[in-house]
Amino acid sequence: MGVGKRLHFRQNLITRGSFIAAILTLWLLPGPGQVHAAEATASTESGASNPFTPYGRQHMLLREALARYLALADSEIWVPLDAGQPLAPGMRDPRVKQLRSLLMQYGDYPLNDHTGDSHAADEYDERLRAAVRRFQRRHGLKADALVDKRTRARLNVPPAKVARILAANLKRWRELPKELGPRYILINIPDFSLRLIDGGQEEFRMRVVVGKPEHKTPQLATRMTRLEVNPTWRVPREIALRELLPKGGASLSASGYQLVNQRGRTLPFSRGNIAAIRKGKVMLQQRGGPGNALGRVKFVIPNREAIFLHDTNSKHLFKHSLRAFSHGCIRLEKPLEFARLILAQQNGWSDARIDRILLSNRTRGVALEKPIPVYIAYWTAWVDREGLLQFRPDIYGLDKEETADDDPGRKENRQPE
Repeated sequence: MGVGKRLHFRQNLITRGSFIAAILTLWLLPGPGQVHAAEATASTESGASNPFTPYGRQHMLLREALARYLALADSEIWVPLDAGQPLAPGMRDPRVKQLRSLLMQYGDYPLNDHTGDSHAADEYDERLRAAVRRFQRRHGLKADALVDKRTRARLNVPPAKVARILAANLKRWRELPKELGPRYILINIPDFSLRLIDGGQEEFRMRVVVGKPEHKTPQLATRMTRLEVNPTWRVPREIALRELLPKGGASLSASGYQLVNQRGRTLPFSRGNIAAIRKGKVMLQQRGGPGNALGRVKFVIPNREAIFLHDTNSKHLFKHSLRAFSHGCIRLEKPLEFARLILAQQNGWSDARIDRILLSNRTRGVALEKPIPVYIAYWTAWVDREGLLQFRPDIYGLDKEETADDDPGRKENRQPE
């Protein structure tokens, strides 16, 4: 059944006032993971089964999700969850009916479970608990089944707004290269994650810290060309003047900082030398080694914004669910493990040779024999490997900017260029 016919069928059912029929009709629109066999076969035959390929499975499933949310926005069955005390498993509350209805519409509460449910409609039972936890996981929330203010806020995002979010993410997918390469690094800023993809399979994954909203990490397509062990940190001028130099020369010297001129000569922390930083004639830098802000290893990805990946001494930040704390560069949760993997595979180094490099106190750079493509993306919505539609907060406000003048319905029918 084509999308147009399905929508027409849905409208006829809603006219009859049948709530369940309306939900069933919305589900006739293929949701994430509900790809028709013919489409899935065509995708595989064309080599587009890689979920991270711009015009492969990911793009197709996002378009299907957009069609479903447009249909839901067009209907009259969506009603937000009323305010009130948090809903927890075992409770009985009139709002439980609303909660179950929303989760049915979003695909988290299976329709067959609803029709066979022997519990009271206002009872927060085990089936509903499983649906709430599924919804929370899809939105990057703590999967505790407690419907508090945060979960309720995500539940109450209007379908029309979700459609705009999906349209914005489809637009960003189209801006990626059509071929990402057989092996590449993918960093998703709103998900605070890094993945190493090899042959369409996730080989390595870790958490990352990205830039604050006032120091946004940019979207990039570049390559990782080298790594540096015990790197020297050449402090950006604004950070040096605003954050570090006010601490005083003695404190900075104790932490391994020094002033150097354009010839690399070390200078004292005098008023004149500090003033020369503003003119670009003197730089503040921190020696490599223990206590360095970049940690033990830095990964170079050439770009105009001077963004790179690096270790960090602030390991506690990885415990936060929202990890936007840097000045733009990307801090890695498992940098040494990542470095071992890269050196072993790219340069063919033995474990002993890698240990000699990584465990030494010397500052040393290592060029990669086979530079790896790196894509720093901004996806607040995507479909994961299990076919689940994932959402994350729009930490930089890009969804709103990119959809201000756009029509999601028009984007739905746009073909890949």
